[in-house]
Amino acid sequence: MAEIVPLLKGNFLTKNLNDEEITRLAQAMTKKVFKEGELIIKYGDIGCSYFVLAKGNVKVTVYNKGTDVKDVDKDSSILIVKYLGSGVGFGELALLYNDKRSASIQALETCETYALDGNLFKGMIVKSSIQKRTTKASSLNQVKLFGKCTTIPIISFI
Repeated sequence: MAEIVPLLKGNFLTKNLNDEEITRLAQAMTKKVFKEGELIIKYGDIGCSYFVLAKGNVKVTVYNKGTDVKDVDKDSSILIVKYLGSGVGFGELALLYNDKRSASIQALETCETYALDGNLFKGMIVKSSIQKRTTKASSLNQVKLFGKCTTIPIISFI
């Protein structure tokens, strides 16, 4: 908990969650270690986990859309290669869009990650977003326009 909570508070996708939500996420995560050269995420696989990199560095290889996973020459279809270090989260796109992995992520050295089941990730992130939107819409419903309180349907903000 002491290691993962600060990582979640600094992560772009989870930094706006409240302390209770961060604690629930942290409690649901499991530590996974990957050896140098090991694939953490493989291009074309179905996404089933969200990862936060606690220690180490990874190489991210993004392929052009439509690149065949089985193509032995898929390296000629690389769109972007980038490198990430500790504190970053990855794997969310396939989970949020119910799609296959759009990149491969490989450990450049021994890496420690925290993994969260994709269904839990999606449920917690979506639930939090809906709650925040509902709260904002409720506040907007209290705004007086033209001297009277005007009710605006919440659905118009979602």
